[in-house]
Amino acid sequence: MILLAWITRENRREIEDVLLGLRVLFEEISPLIESYNSEVCPYCEDVCCKQRHAYYDSEDRLYISVLGLAVPEYSERSLEEPCEFLSFNGCSRPRWQRPFRCTWYFCEPLLRYMYDGPGRPHRRLVRLLQEIVELRGKLLSCCCRETKIQKQSF
Repeated sequence: MILLAWITRENRREIEDVLLGLRVLFEEISPLIESYNSEVCPYCEDVCCKQRHAYYDSEDRLYISVLGLAVPEYSERSLEEPCEFLSFNGCSRPRWQRPFRCTWYFCEPLLRYMYDGPGRPHRRLVRLLQEIVELRGKLLSCCCRETKIQKQSF
């Protein structure tokens, strides 16, 4: 686990800036995604939010780790069951704490709805997703650089 306390002063500020940037982007993109979801998801017969998608990948774990949060404990449910964090009103986790795949996955009906709708919100969504991907890459780069520094100091 990478903790901010172990990070050099130079990288610490950069990582904190990236984390803040990601949080702001997630807060900006969330209402936009939720507006699309509220129009499509209630009418869907097959829930996309499956338990198998609830688990963090290695980059998600890094992100959660530098935030100082713990990876949640999961119930013993089938991977094909609806996600344990899925509530009647959508995901119970704030978007910035979800596995990244939960933010960028869009099913076919949702994609059709977005493409058929006004272009401006869709372009904004794409731009925000691109910014999130870039900042996640920057976070990974900063943390990998920090890991190399820590290994060299031993």
